[in-house]
Order: sequence, then C-alpha cells, then structure tokens
Amino acid sequence: MVVSFTGHRPDKISGWKTNPEKVELTLRSALAVEVERLAGQGAHTFMSGMAPGVDLWAADEVLRLRQEGRIGGDVRLVLAIPYPNFERSFGVCYRALYESIVARADEVVYVSRGYHHGCYALRNDFLADRADIIVAYYEGVEGGTRYTIHRAQRGGKGVVNLHLPSLF
Repeated sequence: MVVSFTGHRPDKISGWKTNPEKVELTLRSALAVEVERLAGQGAHTFMSGMAPGVDLWAADEVLRLRQEGRIGGDVRLVLAIPYPNFERSFGVCYRALYESIVARADEVVYVSRGYHHGCYALRNDFLADRADIIVAYYEGVEGGTRYTIHRAQRGGKGVVNLHLPSLF
C-alpha cells in the first residue's frame, strides 16, 4: 500500500496566524497517528510533495516514527519534489527541515527539471496517481490540496481528511 500526503501550506490553515505552535503540534500528532495506523495495515511507502506545512510535517513524522521503531524499518519515504532547488523559496526554518528530510529519505524524485508553469500540478499528479490512499489536511479552500484530492478520487483512491472543524 502506498500513501501520499497533501495539505495546506501554513498560511491557509485556520489558527496559524494566532497560534502556529499549536497548529503544528496538533497536525503532527494527527499525522503520526494516521501513519502508525496505515503502517499497521500494510502501508510500505509514504510519499510527500515537500511543500512547507503539512507535506514537510508528514514526511518528518514518518522518519521520526521509523527511527523510534513505532513503524517498521522497511517502511519507505519517497519525496516527490516539483523541481531542483524548490526549497530556495522557503523561509529559513522550513529550509532546514526540508534539507534534513531530503538527507534521510529513501528516494528523491524531481518531477520536473526546473520551474515551469504546471510543475506543481505534475508533482500533485505524481502523488495522486501512485498512491492507494491520500492522507490530507483540507479545509475546503482552492489550491493544490483540492486538486490532488479530486484527482485521487477520480482515480478511485481513498482519501482520509484529518481536518476537523473544531481542531483549532
């Protein structure tokens, strides 16, 4: 079973502007619970698109759980990165986390050779098309998360949305 993550960037998440620490800790906890559950059901590969926010937190949680032995050591983390040097547009705190995850991932795939119009959609297609299940944090706003969920659903894939209206 292959699982892909998708979710909003921090500025689209309710509560981020007033309490970013709580948002990050709450989402990391929810992601960890779902990763453990799916790994227990046979998920062997988790994929992240590596955008700031949910994507990075999910990838980091997979690596943490594997290191702590809470999921099997044979569970793989594959990164689907839109283009080389994608992280240059990130703030310093996200860039450090990004680089740490890239260094520990099992596989890194650059979906495009460089930035171009549509490279993010190609990354999202990669994630949706190769997954059996999508784990999302989706509050209903337009963007790449909505696109990825809809593509996965059109392909008959399962979607688990971690969003709860009362979460933040």
